[in-house]
Amino acid sequence: MSKTICEDLLDLLSGVCVTDIFGVTGDALNPFVDAIRRDGRFRWITVRHEEAGAFAAAAQAKMTGKLAVCCGTVGPGALHLLNGLYDAKRDRAPVLAITGQVPENEYGTSYFQEVDLETVFSDACVFNQTVRSPDQFQRLAQQAVQTAIDKRGVAHLSIPVDIIGQKVPNDDIKRKIFEDHSVRVPSADAIDKAADALNAATQVTVMIGDGARGAEDEVLAAAEKLKAPVVNTLKGSDVLPFDNPYRVGGIGHLGTPQGLEALDNCDSLLIVGADFPYRAFLPKGIDIVQIDVNASHIGRRCAVTHPLPGDSKATLAALNEKLESKSHEVFLSKIQKKSNDWTKKLDRWSDLKRSPDIIHPQSLIRRAGEMASNDAIFIADVGTVTVWAARHLRLRSGQRLFGSFNHGSMGVGLPGAMGLQSIDRKRQVVALCGDGAFGMLMTDFITAVKYDLPLTAIVLNNEKFGFVELEMQATGYPRYATDLTNPNFAKFAENCGGIGIRIDNPNQIEDALHTALASRKPVIIDAVVNPNELILPPKIDAKHAVGYAVGKMKELWLERTSG
Repeated sequence: MSKTICEDLLDLLSGVCVTDIFGVTGDALNPFVDAIRRDGRFRWITVRHEEAGAFAAAAQAKMTGKLAVCCGTVGPGALHLLNGLYDAKRDRAPVLAITGQVPENEYGTSYFQEVDLETVFSDACVFNQTVRSPDQFQRLAQQAVQTAIDKRGVAHLSIPVDIIGQKVPNDDIKRKIFEDHSVRVPSADAIDKAADALNAATQVTVMIGDGARGAEDEVLAAAEKLKAPVVNTLKGSDVLPFDNPYRVGGIGHLGTPQGLEALDNCDSLLIVGADFPYRAFLPKGIDIVQIDVNASHIGRRCAVTHPLPGDSKATLAALNEKLESKSHEVFLSKIQKKSNDWTKKLDRWSDLKRSPDIIHPQSLIRRAGEMASNDAIFIADVGTVTVWAARHLRLRSGQRLFGSFNHGSMGVGLPGAMGLQSIDRKRQVVALCGDGAFGMLMTDFITAVKYDLPLTAIVLNNEKFGFVELEMQATGYPRYATDLTNPNFAKFAENCGGIGIRIDNPNQIEDALHTALASRKPVIIDAVVNPNELILPPKIDAKHAVGYAVGKMKELWLERTSG
C-alpha cells in the first residue's frame, strides 16, 4: 500500500534519527503535522515564532552533528525561518527546512501569500527545491537530507498545498541515507614539510577552533613537543578546559592580551580547525601551517605556507610523529605568566564582593559557570553578554558553549537553549542573554513551559543595547536610541507558568543560581546589573581611546544643551 508524501517523509527522517520537529502549523503544513500526530515517533514542538524554531533546530544540529528539522508554512511562515537558517549555515549545521507553498496551478499569479521561496532561500541553502509532483518527491527528499548531512548545511524542501497530501507512487528503489566516515589525511610530503617548518621555529603558537574538537589529545601532544601556547577562537573556547596549562586565552576583539601576544610574537603558527575571520589579528610574514577538513577554508584568512587539508585528529597524529621535542620554553613560560596575571585581574573584576550593592555581570556569569554541573551546556546570546561569557566562563571538561558566533544574531539564546534542552531534559542548559536580545524572542519562554524544558535563562538587565552603545562611543558618536524599557522578566516567567527570580544585589546571586539550576521547570533570572560596566578590549589603541573620549564629550554637551 502506497504512503502519502508526509508518511514517506517521516520514514526518511526517522531513518536519520530525527525526533524533534520545530515549527508553526497551518495551511500547507496541516497534513504533515497530522501525519506526525498519527505516527508516534516524533515530537512536534509548536513555537510562537518560526525564527525560534529555526534557531532551536540549528542548536540541535550544532550539538549533535546530526540532521535537525524545522518547518514554516506558506509565505510569511517560511520567511520567518530565514534568520535561524542563516545561523545554521554559518556554523555548518545540518538542518532541513520544510515549507509550504501555494497551489501549483496558482503559482506565478500573485496568489495570496505567494513568495518565490526558491529565490529567497537560495543563499542560505546547500539544497533548495520545490516538489512539483508526487512522482519526484522521494528523489528530492532523499537528496535534501543527503545533501544537508554531507555538506553540513541547510536543505530547503518546499511542498505546495495541493501536493503535500497526495500519495507517492510505489518505488522499488531503496534510497538509503549514508554518512561519509572516511578520514582524510594530507600527503606524507606535505606532512614532512610542515613538520620541518615547525621544527625550525623557535616561538610557535597553536591556534584551535571548533574543528579541533575530538583532537584534544593530539593538540596537547603538539603543544608539548613545540612548547607552544594554545590560543582559541570563540567557538573553540570549550575544546580545552580553562585550567589546562597550555591553553592561554582567546583571540580577537573578545580575546585576551596574552592571546594577542602569542599571535603577535610567534615565528610560526599552527592552526587547527579554525576559520577565524578577523585577519588583522593574524600574523604576517611567518610560516603558517593550517589543518582543516574543508580545504576551501585553508588560506582564505591569511597567507598559509603549509596547507594540510584533512581530519584534525588524524592529521595531527601524523604530524606529531614528525615533530621534534623542543627543549626551550621561554616563549611558552612568558605567555603562561601573562595568562596567570590576566586571570588574577579577572578574579578581581568578577569577585562577588567587589561591590556590595551592584551586580557586575561578569560576577554573575562566572558564578553560573562554577555552580553549573560538569556537563552543563551554555548558550550565549549576542551583545555584551558574549564578552562576559568569552572571558569569565571558566569552562570545565565536559561543559559546552554555543552561540551565534559566526552569524552574530541577537535572539539566539532562549530558542537555542530550547533546542539543546530538548535533546536531554536531564542535562543543565543555561541561556546567557542581554535584555535586548532576550526581548526579541522572549514569547517562546512559554514554549519551554509547555514542553517541560527545564532551561535557565539568565537575563542581564541593564535597560539598554549595551554593546551598541559602546560601539557608538568608541567611534566618537554620542549614545542615542540605545535605551530600553523592559518588563519585569521574573513576573513574565511566572505568568507563563515558569519560575521567575529577580535579583539586584550580589548577595542574591548564589541563592538564585542554586534555585534555578536545581529546578525542573523553566526559570528566568532577571538580574539588574550595572548599566555602566565597561568592556576593555585586549589591546587599547589611540583611535578608539580618542573616539570614546569624543563620544562622551558629545553626550555631556547634549545633556547640558537639552536641559
